[in-house]
Amino acid sequence: MARVYLRIIAALFALAVLALTVMGAYYAYREAYMPEVAKTRQVRDLLKVTAPKADPGKKRFEVAMELVRRGEFDASRDVLTELLDVYRDSERGPDARRVLGEMNLDRLFSRAPMPGKLEYTALKGDSLGEIAKKFRTTIAYIKRVNNMLGAVIHPEDRIIVYPLDFSLDVDLDKRVITLLRDGKYVKDYPVAGLHLPYPSLPRDTTVGDKPAWVDGKKIQPTDDRYTGAKKWLQTAGRSGRPGVVFCEPPRAVPVTEGAVAEPATPGIYLEPAQLEELCTLVRVGSPLRFLKAPAAAPARG
Repeated sequence: MARVYLRIIAALFALAVLALTVMGAYYAYREAYMPEVAKTRQVRDLLKVTAPKADPGKKRFEVAMELVRRGEFDASRDVLTELLDVYRDSERGPDARRVLGEMNLDRLFSRAPMPGKLEYTALKGDSLGEIAKKFRTTIAYIKRVNNMLGAVIHPEDRIIVYPLDFSLDVDLDKRVITLLRDGKYVKDYPVAGLHLPYPSLPRDTTVGDKPAWVDGKKIQPTDDRYTGAKKWLQTAGRSGRPGVVFCEPPRAVPVTEGAVAEPATPGIYLEPAQLEELCTLVRVGSPLRFLKAPAAAPARG
């Protein structure tokens, strides 16, 4: 009988140990394992979420705009130039290019001093063409900066001049023309359209001509009628073929019944104000580079 009691007690003890073991395992599962699983799941979920990329360029743009508000334009240009050079992927990049471009042109077309800008005292017999050639600038630039309506100058006239040593990068894929000086950004000019019925375009060329048109006749920058006339830029020709033309986009013209519309001039189209500015700032011989060209358009009949 005693043995039976001992067996019962042993069985109860075993059950108690088993129960305690199960309870301990459950406690460990609830208090230790489950929280760890939850943490692991949270970490995994966080890793799946793409955190917003830090953009230091935004802060630099805000600094530049504050400098503009305070009238510290040179410092603002330095910050914007840094933004474009260092933070090239910044969301503020396009805004920085636009603002910097306008600031660069405002400084170029003002009489305010800047590196390279000189004041020349005219001599007897001087002409705007000779002065422009001597200082590597353009007649249009001299007239604009010095608020000249005509081309007449007199001895002792004090004339602001600046060497326009610019180059052009033409990116037809992005539809933009970039004005550069020593490889540094100056301003962007959007391409309004294009019609290029050419098998290919040269990568590196120069500005070969920059005429204007009056009553259907071609005139050169030395002509007094050049200011305000319809402008062209044209690259240097090669292999007997004329260069690529940069001109105003074709305009819609009402055509009477039976009449034939004039075909659009093959070329790269810019709005008149943009073209006028470029013709003021680039010289014949200025380097021009096509970065990427789309497939040539078929010739129009």
